[in-house]
Amino acid sequence: MRSGRISALAAIFAIGATSVAPIASADAQATTRAAPTKAQLDSAAYTLRIVMTALQSSEVEQPVKNALFDCLYSNSIGEISAEADKVIAANAGKVDRKDASQMLAVVAGTCGYRPAVGKPVAKPAPKR
Repeated sequence: MRSGRISALAAIFAIGATSVAPIASADAQATTRAAPTKAQLDSAAYTLRIVMTALQSSEVEQPVKNALFDCLYSNSIGEISAEADKVIAANAGKVDRKDASQMLAVVAGTCGYRPAVGKPVAKPAPKR
């Protein structure tokens, strides 16, 4: 079952990776987009690893997964990673990049996920 999900996600990414009849020539596209640096590639790979692990985890709530999936559908992993890097830089010392749960929170936040604030918490049943 797990390999089926992985295959489906791989197919989704393969479809997204194919270009749709570019209007501009390849030369024009090459001049507008610079090649990513090794640091950018490493950051994007780590961000993708965080997102993919979260999508496959049973511990991550569905609203977070939905936000991550929508974000991946609408944005490149490079854009998501760059935005996450900006948040980390703006909060130097507050976010540990090596802590996967903190990175997931940053990436989910950059993808637009906002936890429900003020949501009533269920009270435990009274003891008899």
